[in-house]
Amino acid sequence: MFKILHLDECPTSPMEPGRGEQIKLVNPSLGTEKVDVHLNRLVPGGPRGKLHHHTKADNVYIVKRGQGTLTADGKTYVIRENDVVYIPAGMTHSLANLSEDVFEIFEIYAPSGSHFDFVAGRVRDSTRDCA
Repeated sequence: MFKILHLDECPTSPMEPGRGEQIKLVNPSLGTEKVDVHLNRLVPGGPRGKLHHHTKADNVYIVKRGQGTLTADGKTYVIRENDVVYIPAGMTHSLANLSEDVFEIFEIYAPSGSHFDFVAGRVRDSTRDCA
């Protein structure tokens, strides 16, 4: 189903208490099972997102405004406006806005819908990996 959406007219829902809001753009409510796109608007100094991974879905962040702290596979990175981040399925990650300004990222999942899951997890201990 073809759609043209206007960002200011898309539904908004609160994220975990105190984190910010999510603006839903392309998602299963439109009938897509292949991709999910939304804008996360994280408040300054809000709580860190839960460490998690997605079993089958790749994840892409496109930073629209501000900067945040991304933990991916046990390493921490500062990501800023115009950065594009690819997180493959299965990689544990978490995102936070520890700055004093609003942090906005477009987030894309593929596949989405019934293929999408959110699995809470710990950072992998690479010292325990087997060869």
